[in-house]
Amino acid sequence: MPTLSEKHQSENIQKILEQKSQIVFDELRNRTLWFIKLRWFVPFSIVAGTLLGQRVGFELKSTTYIYFVAFFILLYNGIFFFISRKPIKNGVEENRRRLQSFTWWQVGFDYVSMFLLIHFTGGVASPLVFFFIFHIIFASILMQPCSSYLFAMLVVMGMIAIALSEYLGWIPNYTLSFKDKSIDLAKQPYHFTLELVFFATSVFITAFSTTSIMTIVKKRITLLVDLSSMVNHLNDRLNVLFSMITTIGSVRHLNKVLDSVTTELVEVMKVQGISVKLLSEDGRFLNYVASHGLDDRLIKNHVIDVGKSLLNAQIIQGKPFITGHVTPGESFQFGEDLAASLIESVLFVPLIVENKVIGILGAYCNIPERFSKQEVDFFRLAAGVVAVAIDSAIAYEKVESMNKERSWFMMRVAHNLKAPLSAIISMLAAMRGDYLGLMNDQQKEYLRRIDRRAGSMISMISELLSLAEKKKRRQTKFSFIDLNYIFGRLERTFKEEAKQKNLIFKIESPDSLPGVNGDSEMIEQMLENLISNSIKYTPTGGKVTVEVSVSAGKTIRIQICDNGIGISKEDLPSVFNEFFRANNARKIEELGTGLGLSIVKEIIEQHGGDIHIESEFGLGTLVIVHLPITQS
Repeated sequence: MPTLSEKHQSENIQKILEQKSQIVFDELRNRTLWFIKLRWFVPFSIVAGTLLGQRVGFELKSTTYIYFVAFFILLYNGIFFFISRKPIKNGVEENRRRLQSFTWWQVGFDYVSMFLLIHFTGGVASPLVFFFIFHIIFASILMQPCSSYLFAMLVVMGMIAIALSEYLGWIPNYTLSFKDKSIDLAKQPYHFTLELVFFATSVFITAFSTTSIMTIVKKRITLLVDLSSMVNHLNDRLNVLFSMITTIGSVRHLNKVLDSVTTELVEVMKVQGISVKLLSEDGRFLNYVASHGLDDRLIKNHVIDVGKSLLNAQIIQGKPFITGHVTPGESFQFGEDLAASLIESVLFVPLIVENKVIGILGAYCNIPERFSKQEVDFFRLAAGVVAVAIDSAIAYEKVESMNKERSWFMMRVAHNLKAPLSAIISMLAAMRGDYLGLMNDQQKEYLRRIDRRAGSMISMISELLSLAEKKKRRQTKFSFIDLNYIFGRLERTFKEEAKQKNLIFKIESPDSLPGVNGDSEMIEQMLENLISNSIKYTPTGGKVTVEVSVSAGKTIRIQICDNGIGISKEDLPSVFNEFFRANNARKIEELGTGLGLSIVKEIIEQHGGDIHIESEFGLGTLVIVHLPITQS
């Protein structure tokens, strides 16, 4: 029973053959239609030529017959035209046979017309005999090479038949006269024999010359087509390499990288399968980590002991391996399985990154002697790109794992610190309220400082926990949010704090403000962070305003403006980086994580919005946030 691969290959071959047959058929049909188009001018040219010949002095005894031949050509060309317009219903091969037959019928009628014209215009002495040469040239260009020789033979035989028939008196001789001087070669057998010899020679030389030239031209065209196909093939391969390089930058996880590169290499190299084996850290084993197009039994749970496989050891040392006929006794492991899967050709190249081999890239094909030198060169180039992609993905996953461990550790430490700090703040509040006895002013001042520092630590721990939660919870179930409700809460929250610093604080929002789609808690946290920063870093007597509006009917525009300490031009590009704090901000608030704006930016991007900050050192800061509007 044929395998699925064999069936697929057979279907592809059949499809290619059908496409080529269709191309040949279309070309032959276009040539036939070209003959019909050209023939429309012939009858009118015959009439015009006859009238012109009579005008300059030629005497024709058969003008009526010549006009009849012109009408005959017009008639059968019309019939051929209507036949050619019929729709095509049968298969390509059947239509091709019919079209060839149709073409030969045209040629037959053309030759009958030409011989009649030559007979009625002087026989062998007719000046029209040389028009056969043009017909032979057209045949060499438009039809198969042997056709021109066959047409030349028919022309010579036809001319001999006309000459002999006129000489023997079997058919009338329409002598051509020019100004009362008769041109009658039938009475001069030597002359018309010599003319026939030279005519036949000219015809065959024309057939040979044009056929030879067209053979060379067709070879050149074939070469150009092959070169064009090669260029397209190379372009496809370059596109695959570019796609693989793009994958390195866009796809970070190893499994996705391997799936992408193996799939694309199978497609561009037209092979049955691609495999990737990675070397263990100690260099003793090769593990199959990915494949495309191969039977699972070839790679599943297969681990190669490099010490027991001389061939794989040589490949790891940097030497490619290629074979065009796999046998059960092949010198690499699992050769029996490859032969059983009808694999004939195998190509292995090392995966090298910075002069270090990290694995082996393999290609498998069921066609013998499949891989040429060009294939090997391309595969080695592709292996270099694949190696870089794999190494980058492995490094990224290690970094990602370290980040997860860091986040987990940070969350546990912050969580364990938050409870005792909260207890300390509660006890400080009890002491400052004289619940544990009266204290003098100096003692209260020290307690206030301790309470302030403890509060800052609580705030920092909350931000650390928020960051860890943000990295863990990438997917959030959004719902409709009424922003007016949130802004009302924010105004009540920060009103007292602004009053204590003697700041002008106000939120201006339209009553009919559209809603947004998102997480209400995250949006409120984002706005709290921005407003809190403005109040914190604006000196006493300053101003903080929040203006909310609808921008172009598509987004909610939230503008938070203050006249605080501002941000320097050097620090402005880094404000969204995790753990970054500007120098002037440290002077006002010594403790802080530098995570606030990083969390803000993450929340806004999760909601499909954007944030923009403008600031000038010592003059204040303007923050503009856009959030997309939702209708429900």
